[in-house]
Amino acid sequence: MANKPIAAEIYTSSHRILGRISFSGTGLYSFLNIPTTSYVEVSGALLSRLHQPNRMIARYPTLWLVKQEVVAILLSNRLEMGITGVARSGYSHPVSHWIHVMIGGYELRGVIETRGKFNFGAVMFEGNLTFVPLYDTSLTAILFPQIKAESPAVLFNRKKVDAVALLPQPNVPPESKNEQAQPT
Repeated sequence: MANKPIAAEIYTSSHRILGRISFSGTGLYSFLNIPTTSYVEVSGALLSRLHQPNRMIARYPTLWLVKQEVVAILLSNRLEMGITGVARSGYSHPVSHWIHVMIGGYELRGVIETRGKFNFGAVMFEGNLTFVPLYDTSLTAILFPQIKAESPAVLFNRKKVDAVALLPQPNVPPESKNEQAQPT
């Protein structure tokens, strides 16, 4: 049973693709992390090169992307991502951490949710998931700083990550400091 296609903004190391992704399952997060599929089918794809962001170079009814080459997929809201949490025993609530991710020619800044203290090793190397959710995200291309995007939900390819840092408190956006200060 296929879900309604969702609009996505997809970044590879060399291109930006706008289009719609159709998938079956509970959300894009679970679909992208299925280990038995190696590609993503994008319908109504508009393709542009990173060094020419305002110039559409092609329009395709269908474009297939190799999952391994996708750096990040930006979504218009969190609901399109689907369920991202893992069922665990006990009384643990997700904890939000502002991070800076250096990934495949881009920089991402956003909120990652973990169980308790941020553990880089667990986020990057435990389990077999390829795509990791990030929220309230900004994306900037390093070599082409005019390429900027913001999104309430992003899935990034952890196999493309160069480095991750926790943002120091002064660098956390002001509106999110109020959210973090409130008890949950």
